[in-house]
Amino acid sequence: MKKIVLVLTVALLGTIVMNAQPPRRPDMSPEQMVEKRVERLDKALSLTAEQKAAITKIYSDDMQAKAKERPAKKERVAKPDEETMKANREQFKAHREAVNAQIEAVLTPEQAAKFAEIKKHEGRHGRGHRGPKDAVMRNHAGDHKGSCCEKK
Repeated sequence: MKKIVLVLTVALLGTIVMNAQPPRRPDMSPEQMVEKRVERLDKALSLTAEQKAAITKIYSDDMQAKAKERPAKKERVAKPDEETMKANREQFKAHREAVNAQIEAVLTPEQAAKFAEIKKHEGRHGRGHRGPKDAVMRNHAGDHKGSCCEKK
């Protein structure tokens, strides 16, 4: 009898733990990812139709460039050493800054200031993955205890 109760308890706890995991993000195509990024920026910056088209092209070109690099990375078997990883991080950072500069060139000065604030916050919070969904794109002071968002 004790064994049956123990087995049922373990099964019940296992079910609870499995349900406690957040649902996996649906896989999106590159076009869907670009569309979602532009929608988030539009929501935060109130973009015009011309700005949306230009930013969509910037993000699409960026996705295509990344797709060309991806097959080479898949062929890699061993984990890269620390120097290679550091070089990759620097290359990624430079690429991201170039894309952001292209976007800023399309924006008005007010939108560019808001975009800079979003980027600053994004760096601290990892694009909202650690907090509420799309937290980066809204003014969420008070939603968490981060020092960057406290009103001073």
